[in-house]
Amino acid sequence: MANHYHAKLQSGSRAEITVNLQILEFKENDAIIIYSPHLDLSGYGDNLEDARKSFDIAMEDFFSYTLNKKTLGKVLKELGWTFKGTVRKPKKPKAPSFSTMVANNEYLASILDEHKISMYKKPIEIPVSA
Repeated sequence: MANHYHAKLQSGSRAEITVNLQILEFKENDAIIIYSPHLDLSGYGDNLEDARKSFDIAMEDFFSYTLNKKTLGKVLKELGWTFKGTVRKPKKPKAPSFSTMVANNEYLASILDEHKISMYKKPIEIPVSA
C-alpha cells in the first residue's frame, strides 16, 4: 500500500496539503473491509491486499470525479470538513475529528460497536483550493 495518495489536480494548480485520513480495517462475513469515515468510502476484498487495492481505487475514483465536476469542496463540507483561508491565501481543508465523526455517523458507530477493528491514519495529498 502506498504511503501517500496523490489526488489529480485540476486547472494546473500545484497547491496541495497533506491530510491524515482515519482508516478502519475489519472483517465482515468473509470479506475484509477498508473504510474511511473522513471520505465515507470503503473497499473490500478476500484478503487485506485486495481490500487495500479496492479502497485505493475507490479513493482515486472519488477524487477524479469530484475534481472533474468541481464539487470536491462541496462534498468535503457535507462530510464535515472545514476550510481555513482567505481570498489571498488558498483555503486549506481540515478533516473533522474522529469523535465528531463517531457522533454524526451511525455506520461508523455500528462498526466500532460490532467489529474487531484495526485503525490507522493514511496521509493523502489534496488541493488546498478544494
